[in-house]
Amino acid sequence: SYNDYFSDYECSTPLLDNAVLTATSALNDRGPEKAKLNGKFYLYSVVLKWAFDLNTWTPTLTQLAQAVSVVQPEERVRLLKFHFIDDFLSSLVGRLLMRRYVSLCTGLAYDSIAFSRDVRGKPYWLRDEAKDTHHLSFNVSHQGSFVVLCGIYKCSAEIVDFGVGVDVMKLEYSGGKDLHHFFHIMRNKFSDTEWRCIKQSRNNRHDQIKAFMRHWCLKEAYVKELGVGITIDLQKISFGLDNGVELTYENSPLTGTTLKLNGVPMHNWYFEEHMLSADYCAAVAFRSCRPEAGKFELLETSQLLKSFLVVSFDDEIMEYSGTSWSAKNSDFDQRLIIDLGNVKNVTHIALQGRSRTDEFVTEYSISYGITDLEFADYKEPGGNVKYSDDGEYWRSYVNPSSEPQMFKGNSDGNSIHYNVFEVPIIAQWVRINPTRWHDRISMRIELYGCDYEAENLFFNGAGLVRYNLIQEPIASTRESIRFRFKTAYANGIMLYSRGTQGDYFALQLMDNKMVLNLDLGSGIMTSLSVGSLLDDNVWHDVVISRNRRDIIFSVDRVIVRGRIKGEFSRLNLNRELYVGGVPNTQEGIYVTQNFTGCMENIFFNSTNFIRDMKENYERGDAYRYKNVNTVYACPSPPIYPVTFTTRNSFVRLKGYEAQKSLNVSFYFRTYEESGMMLQHDFRTGGYVKVFLDYGKVKVDLKIPNKPRIILDNYNEQFNDGKWHSFVLTVQRNRLVVDIDQRPMTTTKNIEISTGRLYYLAGGIEKNNGFVGCMRLILVDGNYKLPKDWVEGEEVCCGDEVVVDACQMIDRCNPNPCQHNGNCHQNSMEFFCDCSNTGYAGAVCHTSNNPLSCQAYKNVQHVQQRVNINIDVDGSGPLAPFPVVCEFYSDGRVITTLGHSQEHTTTVDGFQEPGSFKQNILYDADSEQIEALLNRSHTCWQRLTYACRSSRLFNSPSEVGNFRPFSWWMSRQNQPMDYWPGALPGSRKCECGILGKCQDPTKWCNCDSNSMEWTEDGGDIREKEYLPVRALKFGDTGTPLDEKQGRYTLGPLRCEGDDLFSNVVTFRIADATINLPPFDMGHSGDIYLEFKTTLENAVIFHATGPTDYIKLSIIGGNKVQFQYQAGSGPLGVNVGTSYRLNDNVWHTVSVERNRKEARLVVDGSIKAEVREPPGPVRALHLTSDLVLGATTEYRDGYVGCIRALLLNGKMIDLKQYSEHGLYGITAGCVGRCESNPCLNNGTCTERYDGYSCDCRWSAFKGPICADEIGVNLRSSSFIRYDFEGSFRSTIAENIRVGFTTTITKGFLLGLSSNLTGEYLTLAISNSGYLRCIFDFGFERQEIIFPKKHFGLGQYHDVRFMRKNGGSTVVLQVDNYEPVEYHFDIKASADAQFNNVQYLYIGKNESMTDGFAGCVSRVQFDDIYPLKLLFQENPPSNVKSLGTPVTEDFCGVEPVTHPPIDIETRPPPLIDEEKLRKAYNEVDSVLLGCLLTVLLLLLCLMVFLIGRYLHRHKGDYLTHEDQGADGAEDPDEAVIHSATGHQVTKRKEWFI
Repeated sequence: SYNDYFSDYECSTPLLDNAVLTATSALNDRGPEKAKLNGKFYLYSVVLKWAFDLNTWTPTLTQLAQAVSVVQPEERVRLLKFHFIDDFLSSLVGRLLMRRYVSLCTGLAYDSIAFSRDVRGKPYWLRDEAKDTHHLSFNVSHQGSFVVLCGIYKCSAEIVDFGVGVDVMKLEYSGGKDLHHFFHIMRNKFSDTEWRCIKQSRNNRHDQIKAFMRHWCLKEAYVKELGVGITIDLQKISFGLDNGVELTYENSPLTGTTLKLNGVPMHNWYFEEHMLSADYCAAVAFRSCRPEAGKFELLETSQLLKSFLVVSFDDEIMEYSGTSWSAKNSDFDQRLIIDLGNVKNVTHIALQGRSRTDEFVTEYSISYGITDLEFADYKEPGGNVKYSDDGEYWRSYVNPSSEPQMFKGNSDGNSIHYNVFEVPIIAQWVRINPTRWHDRISMRIELYGCDYEAENLFFNGAGLVRYNLIQEPIASTRESIRFRFKTAYANGIMLYSRGTQGDYFALQLMDNKMVLNLDLGSGIMTSLSVGSLLDDNVWHDVVISRNRRDIIFSVDRVIVRGRIKGEFSRLNLNRELYVGGVPNTQEGIYVTQNFTGCMENIFFNSTNFIRDMKENYERGDAYRYKNVNTVYACPSPPIYPVTFTTRNSFVRLKGYEAQKSLNVSFYFRTYEESGMMLQHDFRTGGYVKVFLDYGKVKVDLKIPNKPRIILDNYNEQFNDGKWHSFVLTVQRNRLVVDIDQRPMTTTKNIEISTGRLYYLAGGIEKNNGFVGCMRLILVDGNYKLPKDWVEGEEVCCGDEVVVDACQMIDRCNPNPCQHNGNCHQNSMEFFCDCSNTGYAGAVCHTSNNPLSCQAYKNVQHVQQRVNINIDVDGSGPLAPFPVVCEFYSDGRVITTLGHSQEHTTTVDGFQEPGSFKQNILYDADSEQIEALLNRSHTCWQRLTYACRSSRLFNSPSEVGNFRPFSWWMSRQNQPMDYWPGALPGSRKCECGILGKCQDPTKWCNCDSNSMEWTEDGGDIREKEYLPVRALKFGDTGTPLDEKQGRYTLGPLRCEGDDLFSNVVTFRIADATINLPPFDMGHSGDIYLEFKTTLENAVIFHATGPTDYIKLSIIGGNKVQFQYQAGSGPLGVNVGTSYRLNDNVWHTVSVERNRKEARLVVDGSIKAEVREPPGPVRALHLTSDLVLGATTEYRDGYVGCIRALLLNGKMIDLKQYSEHGLYGITAGCVGRCESNPCLNNGTCTERYDGYSCDCRWSAFKGPICADEIGVNLRSSSFIRYDFEGSFRSTIAENIRVGFTTTITKGFLLGLSSNLTGEYLTLAISNSGYLRCIFDFGFERQEIIFPKKHFGLGQYHDVRFMRKNGGSTVVLQVDNYEPVEYHFDIKASADAQFNNVQYLYIGKNESMTDGFAGCVSRVQFDDIYPLKLLFQENPPSNVKSLGTPVTEDFCGVEPVTHPPIDIETRPPPLIDEEKLRKAYNEVDSVLLGCLLTVLLLLLCLMVFLIGRYLHRHKGDYLTHEDQGADGAEDPDEAVIHSATGHQVTKRKEWFI
């Protein structure tokens, strides 16, 4: 990985102790000076350090009694176990110190303080957690005459884990053995580093003992805080003493001690070393806190024995708590600026908010620089200033995607968050720019690192360093190179070396960019380029790291990763290594100039090349080095660039007035297409202007009384961000423009008289000035340093002109346009030209090509065959590639991928096995093909081999003896042991599997070695082996014999797309699929397809602490994407002219990048919303990506979703449904799939239900199953009048249902008075169904005799015609339909013409009609009974005669089983937490129950006692009252209330 070479545990010292902090704004009481965090320590802690010298105390009996009286009884028992008075006193004083400490911190009296011991015997204060909120940590130690205590009082709203350990040692060795032997015994107790420190003073025994005791004291303090004792491996605990100052009482404490555990620095530990006297040292170990350093307080006896309360101690503590820098205005322009005093190597950063509040920074960026040049005056709107090495032109810490890196901050006001820099920052000035915060910008900070030691080498353009590699050549598979450089020149050779085998390594500056050319001996050069604007004379960091053929190339932390071309992985260099230039032209070098500028700390692996060279020269051993024209320093060139940041800024310089000629020259660089660079008004009228127009430099010259001249002499554009030289000379009859040493002369009649002032970069006309950088501005040969320009007189607009810095940003390097989009920019932003990329959007992110042939078919009207490009991963890294899509009538879609060898190829003259080889080149690369295979249901590729006397597999064969003449290579370039059509591992062809080979003894037709042409072939259908990468053939003899073969390899063909079978149904509105959190970051996209009938629903939703994304359907015809990334909410809407809830598949693509959010619906309807100005903020989403509703399960979606892609990667939705998720079903299955609507009702899908439209049915009800009938009497009937809209039919669809007990009656009739044609359905006198009709060709009658229709049963009759009216189909009830065929003459008309009336029950000519119930009446699409009984019936349908009422004719409606009601399962609960909660509840309930029982018991005792007292008899007694319960007479006297009064003697023991 990138940081393998840069992790540096040694470089981790807190850096802010002596730093100066400033800020853009601050509250009055929260200035930047309060932002120092001092590492992982809390400044709102107060430490008490006490020491007591036992030599100063000779206790009296009274003092001993007083001291022992406040000690707990069990502690007294411990004290009495000591045999020596010194041990007794040491232990007693320790206990008194602990009580004094707790009393001081809490206000408790000595005798009310209790201590206990943990399992390791370490004492701790027994506090009442309900009452005492003080958080204390203390430790006691004693040796010899000293007893010491160190304690920390922590005042915090939350308990933070912290602690302290202390130890005291006497500086003496009283062992009987020699000191050297003693050290040998103790050798396993100290690390090698510690032993070197202890033994460094070999001739001074006292110093060795002192160093030993100091180390031992530190180890004791450390392990005592941990509470583990010295039983652990002390050798793994390694201390680094603060040896900068001698440890004496006067210098105490020393605070520079460091700790490593197993070689890893422990940043959360802080140590103090003290000398209590000339013979005693003490050590204090603080964990997770760093109080202010101070000496031990030597207590007197009176202080030790005094018991008192402290009232104001909490107030003292509060002074240390809650400190931070708080910005006055919480906006993006706030910055905390840190001056480290000198250049440091900064490795990581710690951040904390304002303690005990909700004020903290959640995200920030970092800028850094080497020197300070009025940076406070320069402010970029939005607050995220990019680059600086001079305190003014700030370089942002950039992540590998070229975005300024946004570092994660805090999640509360108390905790500390660390960020480690992959590559250390080398800077003196560091700026913190908050980009997100909670409540208010408040922070405390610590930087970690170490001093930066610079080894510089200056090259003057003619110098170089040569290092001879002949004696020690380089032959490596892995190396790293890193260095820093600065230069004012755009081209120069940095490093070069080569070997005799063709290997070379060339690093060079070319056109402001760093170019690396590399060849590992294969003869193929690999070229990588990174960086831009590198000639800005500020320091740049270069890192090159190679591991075999993988290489990382980085400039200023912008990373390019590459793969070295060729087949070799070792770099062999055995000639010279050149630094800073080469003596002559070399392979791989494009530029001709040697490097001019400074290089610093050139590391080859871990060797500092410059330091090594200096040391070799100093030793006189530099025979391998040759140093030419270089200096061990870095002089700054006298180049002072000027930045014009706005179009209103300018410089006004004076020239020679009333001259006949002028000369102005300068260098310029810009990205703007337009802008005024120079303007000068002549004294006699007229002017000369130099300006940019569409990037071209033009000159506008106006001479009095002469026409205006505009000179456009250069065709190229100069707004490319590079430095260009410009010289303008105007003299009599001659004007010369010189750009980049290419003069263009114009000869005209020119006479001028110069004015006094020259305006550079604008000035006279507003808002049209030059935006960019200039340097070396000369007017009439005079040069004035920009830093000497006078504000207001020569320089306009204050901080809009930045002196001594070129603050230009190349926003196109690295290219922010994805998929090889072409980037161009101005001074404010970049633009992407996505032409010919196949992608669209602000950064060329969204693919214009379909995901597959199936996706193309879903949105296009397709032909049978079409050639298109598909993009299988959408916005992902894979490029589109060409395929042929074949669409079949049965719905099959086949994707065909072609290759270079689809034609039949002859193989002849290759006898040896596999001697003929043909590599197959496809129209897609291996990653694209693999993606296509993975997404397809099935894939296959056909391969055939026609042969004549050319054997294929030389079958039959054994497993271990398979030696084929020919074979094919799989995708992994693996030779395959079967021929297409057979099975893997079979060593057979298709005919061998089927047993149909030409020679039954062989397994392939070709193995018969026949002189006749034969063939073996088939399809390869194993996707894991496809496609065929190569073909190898043999046994084809020589060109002169008869042996020959021909092979044909077809294209790769695939069918199906898993993307579109990856579909699920949301059946319930609050059903969701919870995907893992989606890190959308600065750029991301989501693609999906949906099908629904809801008008309003949330499709997906995800949230963070403040950010969110949400996609919704609104009103059925609008899709809305809403999001928030640190600032206010933004949204983009796409409205459609059609319904999106039409239960048809629709596509939606959401993209958010650093410039905009983009929403595309159905592939063509687009909308965008621009990102607000200011720093680009990443979307910080911490919740699940919830599909189907909001994160609170509201506004749910019902319908189907498929083809979900996150950043081009398919998400398997079906696997979630297979887990039995609530309300989720695999596939797209609606409620209408089961056809719940009956009788031709139309089902409307709702997925969580359905509705039935009964308009085209003779029924009604929820599922179109409720009868609409009428109960007719013989005197009533119903008439439907077509009222002029006469109908003519030749294929009627007539239906009627009825029930009657009368054996005759008219059911239904249709008639036309105009043509005399009619149709009648009736019940005959015999009870049969009778159909009579005359459609103009002749009268016909049909009798249905199978059933008697007058028995009160319900019958359903259908009458239809087909075959041009010649066939009548009659169906009754559930009987099979009966067809009746009639011969109709060719001249006859079978059409039922001009139907005027439809009658039910009878017509006007009848006296008696049908008596019974009639329902289900239908004539084609007319339902007369439904019309009659609707709320407002039409006038053309009427009931005549006796009034009728609606009836269901005794037919009960059909019903479906009710839909099962699903309920959301309860959320997952932590069983352990639940168990604890229940235990707590059970304990409370049990306590309450016991209390109630106890009260009831007491009440019962009281009542019983009262009852007995009232009812007992009186008797005479001489016992003392109150002594009833005494065990003996003495006890009775003692407890007497009325008798003898006894005074008890008191005896005191100590």
